[in-house]
Amino acid sequence: PYSGGAAGNWQKWSVSTAKSDEECLVAYHLLPKWSVETGSGFVREGAASQYVGNNWDTWAGGVYQTVPATPGTVYRFTFYGRGRASNEQVPAPSETGLQINMRAGIDPNGSGLWNDGDVVWGGAGSPHDTWQAFTVEATATGNQITVFTSADWGVTGVNQCRAHLDTWFDSGELVAITPPTATPAPLPTQAPP
Repeated sequence: PYSGGAAGNWQKWSVSTAKSDEECLVAYHLLPKWSVETGSGFVREGAASQYVGNNWDTWAGGVYQTVPATPGTVYRFTFYGRGRASNEQVPAPSETGLQINMRAGIDPNGSGLWNDGDVVWGGAGSPHDTWQAFTVEATATGNQITVFTSADWGVTGVNQCRAHLDTWFDSGELVAITPPTATPAPLPTQAPP
């Protein structure tokens, strides 16, 4: 189920910065739109994916969820993301030179704040017209953690303003990584005297 545009148990988050030029060459972030996506090609698995996007104005944001955790346990969060930037309607391809800066994040203390200083962010990518996995790992410091999907279309020095600045997030998974088991010491090859 979706509520207010966000998938069930997920919350919306975004960055807000003022627009300071008309040429779209100074990074800025206006409020995007969130909705359920059921269109063919924009769902990786299941019946729907999470859409976040905007028209003409660059944005940064995504969705997040805070879940119970065991302190000291390493968690891995993975989701699949896809993006499209174009002045044309689908099926026209995305402009692959534009930067989506999509990535996964984990807040190990579970504050639910994207700008918390201890959020661990994974590597960024720009998956134009294709699904790509984004992964990050972090060690829980309390009894809950927050996981984030993220995209940032605002890039200083590059005009990224397009009629469609769209992203889709799907197939999110959080797993506790089992610590390696201790290897037993080798048994002696000779019997003691």
